[in-house]
Amino acid sequence: MGRLAPLAAVGALWFAWLAKGSASLVSGHPSDETGKVVLHAGPKPFVADAKSARDVSLDYLRATLTLMVVAHHSSLAYTHFARIDPKNYLASTAPVVDGARWLFLDYAENFNDVFFMSLMFFISGLFVLPSLRRSGAAAFLGQRLLRLGLPFAVGVTALMPAAYYAAWLAAGHPRGYLEFWRQHITHGWPPGPLWFVWVLLLFDGVAAALFAAFPRRTFDCPSVSRWFKERPLPAFGAMVCVCALLYLPMLSIFGFGFWAPLLTKPFYFQVCRIALYLAWFFAGAWVGADDLERGLLSRNGRLARDWRWWLAGCFVAYNLLIFVPRNQSLTSLLSAHGMGALEAILWVISCVASGFGFLALFRGVVRTRRAWMDSLARSAYAIYIVHYVFVLWAQFALLGQPLPAGAKFVATFAFALLFSWMTAQALLRIPGVRRIL
Repeated sequence: MGRLAPLAAVGALWFAWLAKGSASLVSGHPSDETGKVVLHAGPKPFVADAKSARDVSLDYLRATLTLMVVAHHSSLAYTHFARIDPKNYLASTAPVVDGARWLFLDYAENFNDVFFMSLMFFISGLFVLPSLRRSGAAAFLGQRLLRLGLPFAVGVTALMPAAYYAAWLAAGHPRGYLEFWRQHITHGWPPGPLWFVWVLLLFDGVAAALFAAFPRRTFDCPSVSRWFKERPLPAFGAMVCVCALLYLPMLSIFGFGFWAPLLTKPFYFQVCRIALYLAWFFAGAWVGADDLERGLLSRNGRLARDWRWWLAGCFVAYNLLIFVPRNQSLTSLLSAHGMGALEAILWVISCVASGFGFLALFRGVVRTRRAWMDSLARSAYAIYIVHYVFVLWAQFALLGQPLPAGAKFVATFAFALLFSWMTAQALLRIPGVRRIL
């Protein structure tokens, strides 16, 4: 129980803060981007002020993907493939690995991993061209440096070491945070989940450079391109082909688990996926170049209307990825290389199917706002920045506790989400921080 005491202390402090009269999590946004309060406190749906209104379906999809990120990291300590390298905890499958395992988490974790970061890049790309048209390349890049670059710098120097210190202790190293921090920065300096932030900044820089060079032609959509925007099934097929062309050769050359820094630490990225993510980002920029209500993501379009079929298709594709390569009759017919190629192709199909399925679901179903979900959506970026600290310390505290893996996962996820959310709410009450996050 000794490891649980710090978590209990953190919980007591946070709930004391909450009891002093701070706005509760379900009270909605503290403010919109202009600082103006726009939400009702009650449970009824509402319509936001027209000047500050945001797209509810995309806001909620982004928030849902953030929840999936927290759940993903919460599960990694309890999967069957989890392993720990006591000599180098950074070479382990996860920073903290527990002896308790649950096979379902292998299935659920991999479902997330196949598509959710690709879809996050797609959503980020949707608003790039409108922002560039509104602000210009230089101002846009300055804004992105502030919103992405500053949190990344603070995160990798302060937050990520605080998170990885739990892994350091779990691996049996002696206490002493300053000594750990120095070796963390000089010997590895892993960015943790913040790799997404700097890669997104890099992609924004590429988009800004293209816009500066070709301001009138960037993402112009010829007639054949518009034809794809109006027909989700051909768009799905085209995206599968693009992703396969960009991902499969990189996977064959570098393998799945190879991470490398771009020029220097801590700018790490998963090498086999970098071109895939760039494709999703620019696909989002392409879709977002026009009015969303007149293209692929139209609320009255075919993708949104057929959301049930697309959602079913994403689960069918994922289950084909999981079970077809394990079919004994196939393994006897194909060589190891052939099976690897088949699995990689099914991975790409599942990635695109899940991306389209979730877009169809949220564009077709989510129409009204809820105060508690708006609070989560407004806090999503800050939750993403801070959640890893709570995840790793919760997993560390549960090491050796006589609980099944499922219970440990639920406890880790609940603890990390709750305190990340409250931390985000606290940060968003600081005016300077609110303008960034």
